[in-house]
This record gives sequence, C-alpha cells and structure tokens, in this order.
Amino acid sequence: MLPAYLALVLFVAGLGAFTDICSGHVRNIHLIAALMLWLALAVSEALFLHTSSADIFPPALNVILPAITAIIFYLSDIWAPGDCKLYTVISLIFPARAYVVREGNIFPAIDFAVYAFALGYIFLLVMTLSRRTDTNVITRPNFSIKHCVSILSNAGTISAVNLMLDTYAPEFSHANQVLCILCSAALIFILQKKAVLVAKTIGITGLIYILCQSIFSGSLLNVFAWLAVSLVIASAIECMTSRVRENTYREISGDEVRPGMILSFASLWAMRKCIDPELPKTTTENRRSRLSQRQAEAVKTWCRNAHSNVVIVEMMPFAPFIAGAAVIQVLRFLILGL
Repeated sequence: MLPAYLALVLFVAGLGAFTDICSGHVRNIHLIAALMLWLALAVSEALFLHTSSADIFPPALNVILPAITAIIFYLSDIWAPGDCKLYTVISLIFPARAYVVREGNIFPAIDFAVYAFALGYIFLLVMTLSRRTDTNVITRPNFSIKHCVSILSNAGTISAVNLMLDTYAPEFSHANQVLCILCSAALIFILQKKAVLVAKTIGITGLIYILCQSIFSGSLLNVFAWLAVSLVIASAIECMTSRVRENTYREISGDEVRPGMILSFASLWAMRKCIDPELPKTTTENRRSRLSQRQAEAVKTWCRNAHSNVVIVEMMPFAPFIAGAAVIQVLRFLILGL
C-alpha cells in the first residue's frame, strides 16, 4: 500500500502546482478528493491488511504543527491560502513510515517547508543573476554594509539559539535540528518585520554569547561549525527578503486582466476619479489584494473607457516548490529508507 500513498502525494502535489501556475489557485476540490482517497486507502489497509494505526496515520503533533505553521505563513503573508492548504494536506497524507528522520523527531513534516524554501531560494537566486538590463548586462544583488550587518546579526541569533538548545536540551535539539533552525529563522523574520532594533540587539548579543561559549567551554570547533551554518542560512534569508521586496511589475492591456491578479499602486491611483463601485479602492501589492471576478471586469471596463493599460504585480507561485519538496521527500525515502 505504501506505493499508493506515495503516488497520491506526488499526484496531488503535481496537480496543485499545475493549477497554481495556470490559474493562480490551488483547487479546494482537488485537496478534498485527495483527503477522501487517502482516508479510503488508510481504512482499507487497517481493515484488510491489519496494519498498525501508528504506521498509517501521522502522529497528532505532525498534523497540528503543519496546520499552525501554515497559519503563521499565511498571517505573515509568506504563503497564499492555497499554498498553506496544499502543505497541510501533503503533511497529512504522507505516510508516517516513509519519513527518514531521527528518533524523537516531533515534526518531520517541517522538511517539506524547508525543501520548498530551499528550492524557492535557488529559483530566486537564478532569476536575480539572470536579470539583464537594457545594455544586456547581468544585474547582481547590491549588498551594502547594512546587508552585511544584518547577515551577521541574523547569524548570531541563529547560532546562539541553537547552541543554547544544544547545551540545555541536547536530545531534543539533535532529533529536531531542522525545526530548531527554522524556528530561529522565523524569529528573525518576525523581529525584522516588527522590531528591527530588537532584532539587531538580539543578534549582537548572540554573537557575544557564542564568543564566550567558544572561550569558556572549549568547544571551539562546534561553535564555529554552528556559526558557519548560521552565516549560510542568514545570507539566504537576506537574499530572499531583499529579492522578494523587489516586486515584479508588468504592464498589460485591459483584455489580459484576470481574477486573482494584483493591481499596482500606480494603476489604482490612475483609477481614483472613477466612480465605479466595483473597482478596488486599495491595494497592498500582495496576495491579500487579488482581484475578484467583479473587480477584474470593472478594471477591464475602465481600461476600455480610458484607453489605458494597467500595471500588475507578479507574485511567484509557491505551490510548485511545495511539489518539488514532495518529490525530494519521496526520493529521500526511496534512496535512504528502503
């Protein structure tokens, strides 16, 4: 039965990625159908093959924590609702016995999010390096002293948090290393969004802590290994946040406007004198400001009457990276778990 579960995971992930690319949405009906099919497989296996429920159904924490993680990503405007639902469903239907993790790991489904972000980072890096100016010259990220300070303070936070967990909760830390790193990275995202000065203070304090730890504990190699890993992770965070802030704008005609698109501030400002009640009144230039069917039709009408185009904000679909993470998890099991 295990191949059937893995095939279902890959199918729903691929279908979600396809519909997200084509229409900008992950269809609820597809996710519900996948859950129904998974439940039918699970009940059949339990009744007819007498498989232990622990091998079929995921642990409670591995159901609750993905849902909480998805909600946090949604509220932080990191993922769209469809991405959150796809991640939660995949975490639920992925067979518990197919995870390749250390004993004591409370949240193996976090690997899906980590692989998805890693794939997204690689994609952003390739896109950034391949962007060309009018003179056909590749533009590279412009790092300043500010970026370097941010990377160092972020690395200090990550390494200090994980070194403290290594010291005071070694068993939990070793079994849930990925979760610990992601939690410290999430702390950085939250602090940078809400309290930049606090984030820098914590980072500098973290650097002082790991320096003292390396001097007084004698574990110099372990400390610098964590610092090296933290620098790589902090650099990735800085690159991603810098690149994501640079929204991609594209001018389109009114006939090309579709539901789910996001209007730019400039286009909304151009429509400010129009009295059509269906036109959007505000935009945050993120997924929360997607056009509804009526709003899209109103924008089309405005474009025809004003003989004007509109500028939209292109957001990167994330479901394909979640699908890529599912493929990595399945391959990891086939290579390491069998």
